[in-house]
Amino acid sequence: MNDLKIYSGKRVLVTGHTGFKGTWLSQILIEAGADVYGISLRPERDSLYRLIPKLELKKSVYLNINNAKKLGEEINKIDPHLVFHLAAQPLVRKSYKDPIATFHTNVMGTANTLDSSLKGKSISGIVAITTDKVYRNSETLDGYREDDPLGGTDPYSASKSASEMVISAWQNISESKNGVPIVAARSGNVIGGGDRAEDRLIPDLIRSFRSGTKAQIRNPNSIRPWQHVLDPLSGYLIIGSKLLKKQSTSKSYNFGPSLNAKLTVAQMAYEACSHWPNNNGWEIKKQEDSFPESKLLLLSNQRAIKELGWQSKLSAKEAVKWTIDWESNLDKNNALDLISAQIQDFKAIKS
Repeated sequence: MNDLKIYSGKRVLVTGHTGFKGTWLSQILIEAGADVYGISLRPERDSLYRLIPKLELKKSVYLNINNAKKLGEEINKIDPHLVFHLAAQPLVRKSYKDPIATFHTNVMGTANTLDSSLKGKSISGIVAITTDKVYRNSETLDGYREDDPLGGTDPYSASKSASEMVISAWQNISESKNGVPIVAARSGNVIGGGDRAEDRLIPDLIRSFRSGTKAQIRNPNSIRPWQHVLDPLSGYLIIGSKLLKKQSTSKSYNFGPSLNAKLTVAQMAYEACSHWPNNNGWEIKKQEDSFPESKLLLLSNQRAIKELGWQSKLSAKEAVKWTIDWESNLDKNNALDLISAQIQDFKAIKS
C-alpha cells in the first residue's frame, strides 16, 4: 500500500462509501491524491462516516444501487477511471430477517453497478468486493482457494455467491466487448476502528465497554478469519493499481489472515477485554432465534501472495489491539485523524 502514486488525479468511484470499509478506503484514496466519488445509501446514524466532520470527496451521491436508471446517470456523469464496488447488505443475521432486500442489493445491485460502469469512456477496471462466505462451506481447516466451489445456505452467503455469478457473467460480457477487467476480491471478518454494525463481535464488545455492561457473545467456539480493515484494503488497492496500469490479473483473489492465525470468538473476546481497562467481561448470549451460522471458515491467500505480492501485515491479536487503541482514543481525537494515523503506521510495517 506504500506505492499509490498511480491513483493521483484519477477519478475513483467507491460504492458503499458511507459504510465502514468504504470510509477507510475513501480516505486512503484521498490521501493518495485521487478524485474520489461516492455512491451509497445515506449513512446510518451512528456510523463511522458520520463521526468524520468532512471526508474530502469530490462528490457524494445518496441513492439505492437497485435504482438502475439513476445509478447509470450518476456513473455516466462521473466517468470513473476505476470503480471499487463495496455497496451491499453485509450482515448474515439481517439477511434472515429481510432476505428479499438482501438479494435485491447484493445481486441486482451488483449487476446494475457493473453494467453502468462498463459503459464509461474512461473506465480501466472494476474491483468488486464480495466475501469469504461465497464458498460452499464444509467446515474444513484448509483455507478455501479461489477456484473452490461456491455456495451458500443462509440468505447472505447465498446472495453473495449469486453476486459472484453476476460478476462472472459481466466478466464474459466485457471480454466480448471492450475487455475492461472486472476482478472479484474476497475477504473475511474485518475489524477496525469505527465499525458500528450490529451483531458483530468487536463492535458489540466495544458498545458493552462504553456502557459498562457485560458483553453478550454468540458461538464462542467458532473460528473466523479475523483481520484488520487495512489488510484487505491494501489488497484491493494493489488490484486497482494493476488495472490502472493495464497489467494482467486473475479474475478473483482471496485476502485473509495467515492460516496460523486461527482464533475463536472467545479468544478474540478475551483479547479485546485485555486492552480495555475496567470492562465487565462477557458471557454467552442465550439465542433468541435459531439462525444457523458457520463454525469454521478460512481462506487461502496463496494466489494473492504469488501474483500480487500481497501479505497480511497484522495478526488477529494485533488487529484487535489496533481497533481497541483507535476506539479508546476516540473521545479525545478526531476520527479522521485516527484513521490517517493508522494508515501511516500500517504503511510503515515491513511485509
